[in-house]
Amino acid sequence: MSFGKLYTYPKAPRSTMVLFVAKYNRLDVEICNAFPIKVYPEKGGVGEEYLSKFHTGKVPALETADGFTAYESNAVAWFLAKQDPNTKLCGSGLKEETTVLRWASFTNYELLPPIMAWIGPIIGRAPSSPEILKTCEEGCELTIRAIEKEIAGKNYLVGDTLTLADLFVVSGLARGYQYVFTKSWAEKHPVVHEYYMRVRNDKDGIFDSILGSNVLRDEPGGTYPDYDGL
Repeated sequence: MSFGKLYTYPKAPRSTMVLFVAKYNRLDVEICNAFPIKVYPEKGGVGEEYLSKFHTGKVPALETADGFTAYESNAVAWFLAKQDPNTKLCGSGLKEETTVLRWASFTNYELLPPIMAWIGPIIGRAPSSPEILKTCEEGCELTIRAIEKEIAGKNYLVGDTLTLADLFVVSGLARGYQYVFTKSWAEKHPVVHEYYMRVRNDKDGIFDSILGSNVLRDEPGGTYPDYDGL
C-alpha cells in the first residue's frame, strides 16, 4: 500500500531534501509534480484542490494514505524520517535533535536566500552587472564560512552519522552548484566542497537519482526550467 503522495517539483532544494529522506527510508510514496506555486489546473497543475489542503500553495507537501497532511520542508522531512522508529536522521537525544533543527532553519533562512539572490542575475531573472554579481557572491560568504567552521575536522554536522542537518545543507548547496558554485569557487572553499562532494555522492546514488549526475561548472550559468506543462 502506498504511504501517500509527496508533492514536489524537480530539483527544488526544499524538495530535494524530503525526496532523499523518502528514498533513504524506502517509503512507497507517489511523487506528484506541483509547479508552479499556486498552480492552475489549465496548466496541468493541481489548482484549488491543492490549495484547500496546503494553504500556501508551496512545495514540498505531503498527504498520507490516511488523509494526514503536512507542508513546510522541515516538518515534512522530520515526519518522513520518523517513519523509521530506529532512525538516526533526526539525531540522538534532545541536544542533537535541536542542532539538527537549527541546521534545517539555517538552510531555509540563511543559506538559500543569498544563493538564490546570486543565481537571479545569472539566469536573467534580476538585473546584472559585474558589481551586482560581486556583491551577490560576497553575500554568500558569511553562510559558507559558518558551514566551514562547523564541519572542519568532522564528517557530519551533527554527531557521527548522517542526519537531516547534512541533507538540508547539502540540498541547499546543490542549488549553488547547479548555477554559480564553479570549479574556481570550489578551490576557494575546499572544506565545504569536500564535505559537499562526500555527502552528495552517497553510496546508494540517492542524490543522483533526484538531481542527476554531479557536474562542476567552469563558469556560472544555466537557465531556469519551465515547468508549466507539469
